[in-house]
Amino acid sequence: MASEPSATGELSQRDRRISLAAAIACITSVGIGLGVSIPLLAILLERQGVSSTLIGLNTAMPALATLVATPFITPLLRRMSTSTFLLICLGVSAACMPLYFIFPDVWIWFPIRFVNGLALTGLFVVSEFWINQLATDKNRGLLMGIYGTILSAGFAVGPLVLLTIGPDGLSPFLVVSVLTLLSCIPILTARSLAPQVTEKPSRGLMAFLAVAPAATLAGLVYGATETNILNMLPIYGMRVGLTEETAILILAVFAVGNMVFNIPIGMASDRFDRRTVLLICAAFGFVGTALLPVISQNIMIFLPTLFIFGGVVVGMYTVGLTMLGERFKGADLAAANSAFVLMYAVGALTGPPIAGAAMDIWDPHGLAIAMASICALYLLIVGWRWSGARNSGSRE
Repeated sequence: MASEPSATGELSQRDRRISLAAAIACITSVGIGLGVSIPLLAILLERQGVSSTLIGLNTAMPALATLVATPFITPLLRRMSTSTFLLICLGVSAACMPLYFIFPDVWIWFPIRFVNGLALTGLFVVSEFWINQLATDKNRGLLMGIYGTILSAGFAVGPLVLLTIGPDGLSPFLVVSVLTLLSCIPILTARSLAPQVTEKPSRGLMAFLAVAPAATLAGLVYGATETNILNMLPIYGMRVGLTEETAILILAVFAVGNMVFNIPIGMASDRFDRRTVLLICAAFGFVGTALLPVISQNIMIFLPTLFIFGGVVVGMYTVGLTMLGERFKGADLAAANSAFVLMYAVGALTGPPIAGAAMDIWDPHGLAIAMASICALYLLIVGWRWSGARNSGSRE
């Protein structure tokens, strides 16, 4: 993937700001779309008496769409302009939201969530590459931190929308549709600056798992952790005795932690060894999930701990992307970003069904067991790569 008008050295400051606004608009729509739909649909399905396993499978549809769509996005962009592609994705996503209300059946929601997931995947992949392309090695962590903060802000809008207008009726779905359509404005402004596909990467997507496993798998672990938190934590909260409103509130606390910590973690990755920063974030992920059964018993402990956990664990996403941007350039960077999104989708696809099944077996603390197990395996991988890299002086 190459972008002749968007090459960093050729852009004026004004064009850089316009491009950044467009990329941020794309990822904001992804955050809002998932941040509202995941907890909203989970609550509605729980009210219908749907099992945790089926809720987890339904929530996995956007991730399945990402697995299906990601390998085809670059070839598709060779046949149409990037801005047109992004506008179509925004339109499809906005159109899907009211359909959940019109067809309130879990089996109909499977294809709706899949189609919506196809649209969100297009926005995810293109915006991530676009913003990583705009960054330099000196400010990459900071810029990816800003990017991650905006993504987290989109997720935070979800619980806030539900707290403000409630999960009932057509209103929450229409709010998401309107906010998604508003994201078209920056895309239209930056039409001529959008990156265009002209090259092929030197390696396939899966090759990045072998070349940069710690950085690439960060997407998988964070995808599983974030999706489980957004989808299963409200259900977990209600099963340990919290009210529905409080269960939604804890999601907002998690999302605010994401927002507050993203930029400092990005700046830390610009100043310190990024491998060490990633190792610390992975350790927080394991400890936070392992302590979930203990901290959930006291809301005064639960909320601040979830705030810190949500803030630091997001560093896996930010630092993982930053490490890929540091190591790969041009078409390989585009492929590396696609591989990262693909791994995020694998985590989001497998995480909820695993957590849902675990909650059915060990109700309700199976959620903590499943999430802590995933984080523990990743911590071992990051520790292994961190130790080997320090001994060899390699970059990942």
